[in-house]
Amino acid sequence: MSTTGRGQGGLRTRRSYDSPRGAGATPHRWQRDNQSNVRLYGELAHRYGIDFRAADWGSRQSQQKRFQVLSEAGDLRGRSVLDVGCGQGDLYAWLKQRKIKTRYTGIDITPQVIEAAGKRFPRVRFCAWDLLDASRRMAPHDYVFSSGIFTHRRTAPFGFLQAMVRRMFELSKRAVAFNCLSTWAAGQQGTEFHADPLKVLAFCRSLSERVVLRHDYHPRDFTVYVYKAGA
Repeated sequence: MSTTGRGQGGLRTRRSYDSPRGAGATPHRWQRDNQSNVRLYGELAHRYGIDFRAADWGSRQSQQKRFQVLSEAGDLRGRSVLDVGCGQGDLYAWLKQRKIKTRYTGIDITPQVIEAAGKRFPRVRFCAWDLLDASRRMAPHDYVFSSGIFTHRRTAPFGFLQAMVRRMFELSKRAVAFNCLSTWAAGQQGTEFHADPLKVLAFCRSLSERVVLRHDYHPRDFTVYVYKAGA
């Protein structure tokens, strides 16, 4: 189902609830993990409704702190933002609460949370979409963000991070910002993927010479900004 209308800040939007694995989708090695994540987040959304726990965050404060750090990648006002793994639209809600007007699009592989986001913010574009599905196209955005999308990954998790960040960088006009659990953290949980911040930084430097590593805001988490040349 899709509708058309006028979005936040005058953006013309289309809200889509299409399946991220529709006809003609390009297969890739992380589809089993995708299916597991769709089940997990669909169940959490059913259990908690519109709530930070539906996105598997430990607290609203930790979720919003990560949003704050992502937003510090640049001046977002009047810019287009693609939120990868948008869930129920919590980043959009955070931006709206702080009166940061952007041309926002949210995508997620879980149709249930996309439907919830669309009902929560009916004038904003949300799409159920797999970023690694090469059969589908997305217009470039000034900033491409993701928060918490690498946690529940079992199949070549670092390879998944590389593939996603590379694709996000291709779709960005100014910068990419993403976060991940850190191997520098104490008390790691065996079922969650923790990345080596320096290994991630080295990969990001293969994409751009302009990179920033943030490991100053949470003991278990880090964020990386990757900037386009001249942005």
